[in-house]
Amino acid sequence: MLKELRCDKLIDGKLEFGRGLNSLVGADDGTNSIGKSSVLMLVDFSLSGDDFNEKCSHVIENVGHFTVEMDFEFGVDKFSFSRSTNDPSVVTFLTEEGAPEKPVSDYRTFLSDHYGFPDEASSFRSSVNTTTRIWGKENDNPNKPLHTVANEKYDQIKRTLLKLFSYYGAVKELEKERSAVQKRKSILKGAFDEGYIKSLTLPQKARSEKRVVEVDAEITRLKESIENLSIDASQIINNKNLKLKSEKDSLLKSLYRVKGRLNRVEVNLSYGGSVNKKSFDKLKDYFPEVDIDKIAKIDQFHSGVASIVKGELRKEREILVGQVSSIEKEVVLIDKKLIESLGDFERPTALVDSLLGLSSESNKLKEVIQFKDTKIKVDGAVKTLKDEINKEISGSLVDIESRLNKKMAYYVSLFYGDDAVFPEVFLGETSYRFTHNDDSGTGKAYANMVSMDLSFLSETYVPLAIHDLIVFSNIEDHALEEIFKSYASSGKQIFIAIDKVGRFSDGAQKLIKDHMFLRLDGGRLAFRKSWKKRK
Repeated sequence: MLKELRCDKLIDGKLEFGRGLNSLVGADDGTNSIGKSSVLMLVDFSLSGDDFNEKCSHVIENVGHFTVEMDFEFGVDKFSFSRSTNDPSVVTFLTEEGAPEKPVSDYRTFLSDHYGFPDEASSFRSSVNTTTRIWGKENDNPNKPLHTVANEKYDQIKRTLLKLFSYYGAVKELEKERSAVQKRKSILKGAFDEGYIKSLTLPQKARSEKRVVEVDAEITRLKESIENLSIDASQIINNKNLKLKSEKDSLLKSLYRVKGRLNRVEVNLSYGGSVNKKSFDKLKDYFPEVDIDKIAKIDQFHSGVASIVKGELRKEREILVGQVSSIEKEVVLIDKKLIESLGDFERPTALVDSLLGLSSESNKLKEVIQFKDTKIKVDGAVKTLKDEINKEISGSLVDIESRLNKKMAYYVSLFYGDDAVFPEVFLGETSYRFTHNDDSGTGKAYANMVSMDLSFLSETYVPLAIHDLIVFSNIEDHALEEIFKSYASSGKQIFIAIDKVGRFSDGAQKLIKDHMFLRLDGGRLAFRKSWKKRK
């Protein structure tokens, strides 16, 4: 626990603490602006809090940056540290050799370990923030006592509760499993989105499965035909032969295109020959006045042009013929390789081609169907895990809710008597509700919030609480006296700020003063001077 805090800027340079109640006592006349909240924020700062520099910037502006030294006692072991407002991101481990500076995260880990936080525990600050209510932190709304900051999301609140009550381990394992499945789902989605795998709808899957049955039946028939010819079907259907068949199909497509071009060239070459002069002479029988010589010259010109074009066409025909011959040779070569792979040049190539084509189609269909089945399975696993996680969380929240409500009823009965109206918390799936039931007065509402914080100290490993004056301002004096007794008897540390102590009973005054670590009033300002008055 925190045993001592030292700071040369404070009115008392050394503050000493004990187990249970630790009270900062203000003036009997209720004088404000003497530094009560700032000192509590400094205690929070010594416990690795991050709010002092922002919430108490006026202190730094008026007294300058300073260093705080703090001593902790865990069993028989003592540890000392220091932390400066000038650079709060590091903490000096004074009792280690060489007094090394380490990140504040290491300091928090140290505190978690030595306060005995269990596995899967909430972080040190998440735990402490649950019961730390200092003016300026904006977590003192008695209707939302589970909020550690005003705008905290309920998902974060639920996660913190599960960790504080040690229910998070089971949820974490399920979330880890869901994360792995989600990763598989993401990979599958990427493959579908990029077009590496064809995505099937359920009707398309059904049609593909039907087609697989048909193809496999045809493959079986072909195998039987091949086996009757003493051909080893398994030798035909292998990766090498499937690749050769694919190459052959590609070559045949190319051959078809080249032969088409060649046919068009042959047609063009069959037209455009020169006309015999005797044919022109026959025109005179029908058109006596026609100029035969002029027509002959025109025909001669066209023949010249046609001769040039035909020359180009003949060259193209020669190239195309060569390509046809080359492709046909490659096809023959592939056929030869296919037949050689079967060990016999007399094998029926048509059967082999059909078997290879059907086998390729079957493999592709089965692959697409397999990925669809995998996607269905993965989607189902994601949903199942989501339902299991929600069920686990829901069941855990019901138990947490019950434990908190029972413990709050216990404390409220101490504060107000057995006939008091008890508060209740309801932990839903998407939000929580804290109700004061039929007694919703301001003072009682704050007392109910105190009962919740004490319940956390009792039911979880949260090691301490800090309650500023704002928590007590509206609570009835008789209830406050019982609250202070509960603080004093707690096995955890509780730091409070209270003023107007004279209004309490003698026993309550003695209790508060016996546990006092600092007294402040108009003549004893926390940081020795006031900066609240207008200059």
